[in-house]
Amino acid sequence: MKIHYIQNDPLATLGNIEEWLSTRNHALSCTKMYDNETLPSLDSFDMLIILGGRMGAYEEDKYPWLLTEKQFIYEAIKQGKWVLGICLGIQMLASALGSKVYPHAHQEIGWWPIKLTEEVDHSELFKGIPKSFVAFEHHGDTFDLPEGACCLAVSKGCRNQAFSYGERVIGLQFHPEFTEQVIEDVLKNTGRQLPSGEYVQETAYWTNQAALLEEAKSILFTVLDNIEKAAMKATANSKLSL
Repeated sequence: MKIHYIQNDPLATLGNIEEWLSTRNHALSCTKMYDNETLPSLDSFDMLIILGGRMGAYEEDKYPWLLTEKQFIYEAIKQGKWVLGICLGIQMLASALGSKVYPHAHQEIGWWPIKLTEEVDHSELFKGIPKSFVAFEHHGDTFDLPEGACCLAVSKGCRNQAFSYGERVIGLQFHPEFTEQVIEDVLKNTGRQLPSGEYVQETAYWTNQAALLEEAKSILFTVLDNIEKAAMKATANSKLSL
C-alpha cells in the first residue's frame, strides 16, 4: 500500500505511526504544507493521513494553503482513498465534507477518558477498540458532525472524538500517535501558554504515563491494522471482479 501523509506543523509528527510503518513494507511519502510543498497526484497513493497542527481549520486568511488541502482531502475521499485524520486532521476532514469547524466552549488538554458510542458497531475500522479508554488531548476547536458520518467516540469535554464517513474514512480528535517524546516536545513549546479550564490538565500529569501511552499506541495500531486489512480485502475483491 502507498501511504501519503500531510504534515501541517513541524511539531505534529507521525509519532507511533512511524513505529507501525517500520514493521510493514508500505511506501511512504509526505507533503509539508507549512513549507509550501506541492501535494501529489491522487493516483500516487492509496491511503492519506492528515496530521495535527496549531492552526484552526478555518484560518484560511492566515494559512491560505488550508483551502488547497481541504480540496485535496475532498478529492481523495471522492476517489475512494483510505483516509485517517488526527486532531486538526479530523477537523480538516469535517470541513472538507462541508461541516463547520469553530472554537469550542473550552479547551481539552491532557489525558482524558473517552467512551465509544453505539454507532461503533457500524465501523469495521474501529473494530477491536476498547469501549472506554484514556487518551491524550490537545485542542481548542471542535466541529459539527458531517452529514452521513457516524460519531464513534465521545468525551465529557468534547462530544465529537471520532467519526467514520463511509467505509474508508475515519477521524480521531485525540492523539494516539503521541509518544513520550512528542508530548515532551509539545510541553516545551506550549506548556507555558496553557489556559486554565475544567478540561485542561496540569502539565505535571502529562508525562511518565507509560501504561496510558501503551494503550493509546495499541488503539492506533488496531485502527491502522483494520485499515490495512480492509484495503487488502478491497484490492483482492477488485481483482476477482476483473
